Parts: sequence; structure tokens; C-alpha cells
Amino acid sequence: MSENPVQGPVQGVKEEVAMQPLLGRADHKLDPKRRFTIPADWFERMGRPSQVYVMPSLAHLGGTARCLDVFCPAEFDRRMEAFRGAALSDAALARFTSRIGELVTCVAVDTMNRIRVKDSLLAFAGISGEVVLIGAGYHVEAWSPANRPKLDGSEADVLASLVDEARSLGF
Repeated sequence: MSENPVQGPVQGVKEEVAMQPLLGRADHKLDPKRRFTIPADWFERMGRPSQVYVMPSLAHLGGTARCLDVFCPAEFDRRMEAFRGAALSDAALARFTSRIGELVTCVAVDTMNRIRVKDSLLAFAGISGEVVLIGAGYHVEAWSPANRPKLDGSEADVLASLVDEARSLGF
């Protein structure tokens, strides 16, 4: 809750939690209900949301390199904010927001940090028995293990490419 300097917390005002970067990798199996668990430390860094947004990744669409992006509401809302003031007559924006609106799904997070993503999205990413979760900054990527091979640091060509990318991006 927001603080009122004189009276303390203001009733009815939800305090927004700042999202912290998510980094790392977590390998999980889908449970019998086809749910997977958001790792506890990531869930905390996401602000312990009661729901998350899941969508096909727009950055990984080529060939078999398909995955899902998972966003906490605050981060997804931040990304959508850019469209709020746009003209309703903007046909390109209307087409984009309509398509993205159809693809994005909002799913509940249960008390054990598990989410159940709809079957069509799991199939799109090739996720069946196992899922690889990658902390990708301000969202989580959910991959099929076949699409996202494990990196152990011994792949010199991948690491060299990463160094070049880090330099070009100013990381």
C-alpha cells in the first residue's frame, strides 16, 4: 500500500512492486496437470504476482527456435503503455494490438508458483514433458529442451559470439 505521510497506508491503493532482473536457467518437468513452476527466487523478483501473461516469443520465431515469454503484470503493462496514447485510427497499431491481444493469455499463479499454460501455446513451443526456463532480463523464456540446448560454458563459438554481442550492445 502507498504511504500517506500523515495517516500511514492509503486504503484501496495498490503499491506497485518494481521488477528486478531475472537471470539463470531452471529445468523442470511438467506435472500431470501440465503445469510448471516459476522458481521461487524469480517469483520473488517478479513481485509475487497472482497472475502472469504468457505469449509466443516474438524474438524467437525462426524454425524450431520457438519459445514462450512469461511476463509479470507490471512488466507487461509497462510494455503496453506505449500504445495507450496512440490514435485509434492508426491501422498498423490496431492490427498489432488485435493480434497480440489474441495471442497473449493471462494465467493464474497458484500457491506453489505453478502456472498452467494453454495447450496450444505449449504445442507452439514444442513443450511436452519438460520445460527449460531462462531468466531473460525482465521476463522468463519457456523452452522445449530440444529447442534450447544446455550451455555449460565449454562452447567456445557461442561464448565468442556472446562477447561480440555484449560489446555491440554496450553490456
